Amino acid sequence: MKCSVLAVGIVCLLGLLGCPSGGDLPPSLIDQEDARLASRASASSPAASVKVPAARVQVGYQKRTGLHIDIPYLARRKLSELPGEVLEDQFGAQLRYEELPENERQVVFERAEVWTYDGRIYRIRKELEHPMDIPTSLGTSGFPLDLGPPIESTGELRWNSTWNMRRIRLVKSTDDERLYTIIDVAAFLPKEFF
Repeated sequence: MKCSVLAVGIVCLLGLLGCPSGGDLPPSLIDQEDARLASRASASSPAASVKVPAARVQVGYQKRTGLHIDIPYLARRKLSELPGEVLEDQFGAQLRYEELPENERQVVFERAEVWTYDGRIYRIRKELEHPMDIPTSLGTSGFPLDLGPPIESTGELRWNSTWNMRRIRLVKSTDDERLYTIIDVAAFLPKEFF
């Protein structure tokens, strides 16, 4: 009992010592900030006091500027779950499809060919807009401009197991061997699962 009376007395004494001499408490920090904002708004034009709605954050996929196709984004996704505007922007309109053995399907769009396994995109083949050098063909397809040293053959360059893809191929132009006309990317190979 004596401890609780002593504790109450100490709290009261500390409260009296901490109070300003006039007995009034200063406004809270929240009140001070509200007053500062109100005075700033009233000092400017009356239109400044009108609340402007906050900019909305766009939810969902937004293709980066400069990309023709975003292969890393599309690979491994279910074709049926991609929004229609993303399909139209990346591939164009669907022209035809063919059912393949082992639960695979080849879908031909205006701008690319897509292979799916169980509905999931595992391969994309796209004819480039025009013959391009290596960095441009990789960069416009969503990859870094330099993937390291490729495996080179007569008609193509290839990177295996890089950038989270099983295989990335660039097919050489027949007119100029320094340029490439097709990018063909396999995120995985379904036959490796059997």
